[in-house]
Amino acid sequence: LKSNVFFSSGFLFQCGPGMSLKRMAEDSSLTPAEDALKKAKKEVAALQDENAKLRTKLKEQADELAKLHMARLEDPAKAQWRAERKLMPNRIILVRHGESEGNADHTLYRTKADNLIELTEKGSSQAAEAGKRIKSLIGDETVDMYVSPFQRTLQTARMARSAGWDHQVRHVHIDSRIREQEFGNLQGDDFKTFRQEQVGVGRFWYRFPTGESGADVFDRTMSWWESRICSHNVNDQESVDTVIVFTHGLTMRFILMQLFRWSPNTFQTVWNANNCDIYVLKKNLSESPALSSHRYPYKLDPDEGDMPKSTANIVVEMASGEKKNIKLENYLSIPQPRTRQVDIAKKMLQEQHGLDPESVKHIDFFGGLFNKYK
Repeated sequence: LKSNVFFSSGFLFQCGPGMSLKRMAEDSSLTPAEDALKKAKKEVAALQDENAKLRTKLKEQADELAKLHMARLEDPAKAQWRAERKLMPNRIILVRHGESEGNADHTLYRTKADNLIELTEKGSSQAAEAGKRIKSLIGDETVDMYVSPFQRTLQTARMARSAGWDHQVRHVHIDSRIREQEFGNLQGDDFKTFRQEQVGVGRFWYRFPTGESGADVFDRTMSWWESRICSHNVNDQESVDTVIVFTHGLTMRFILMQLFRWSPNTFQTVWNANNCDIYVLKKNLSESPALSSHRYPYKLDPDEGDMPKSTANIVVEMASGEKKNIKLENYLSIPQPRTRQVDIAKKMLQEQHGLDPESVKHIDFFGGLFNKYK
């Protein structure tokens, strides 16, 4: 590059490469004081930029220290709960027993104790098939088992284990809290009357004479879950990824009820599982406990297991004033709180029964049980 050379008032000036004549003229016109001020402004601007970066860094460090401080101040019980939540099994498989003698002959309860009722030949075959399904899910994993002490569940567990994964079972826990509901002494013909009374009162609330109510079963099922499943991998030296539970249809529903915070009304809509149906619960820690509607980090996996069916008996009031008693299928698919999801329910009524949403004035999700329901 060549330098710029020019004459001014008899003097020779030379600009270095990259320096314009205009800039040179501006610089030459500055007094020493102005030049010093300009330099000072540049230094101040540089210092302000450095200070901004420093403040950002200090804020980040302060935020991290605050998080550490809050962690130290966290309630020890909450800290333990969060830790145990992470240690809970990755998969829990709920299995209903195979067809029993009582399923095949409903009068058998009069002559044979409920806990002694065994599997039928069909039930044994169902258990063996359920064992194959379980093997396809667990692969070579080591598993733990919880089993109701009734004969039909013990036999189902035994048959399922024989499907090629018996050697993978680490521990078997027999727990009476996941047994069938106690229906009381059933030697007489009064059981039919009790069942009719139960329909009016509700499966969750009705207590059989000399037996249990659904609420009783719910309480002991929750006790089992919180004392055994929540801390399953905490007290054991070697944790397992999968826990398999062989139990009864009602117990399976109560496990899901406490897990997903179903109301008694929602519980009432859920069908009993078929013999040897399998519900697979998969752990999901991605959702914050504070934001989740679920108490524990589990979701039903429709790809690995069966899904519970649900039917709600609702009353639909049309714009014309007509009231219709309607069965709404797949009630569990409505997000919680379900009784407030009117628009979703209207869309389902249109899909299932061809009702125009604009013609639906009101939906009574409780099926007319409460005359003062608004």
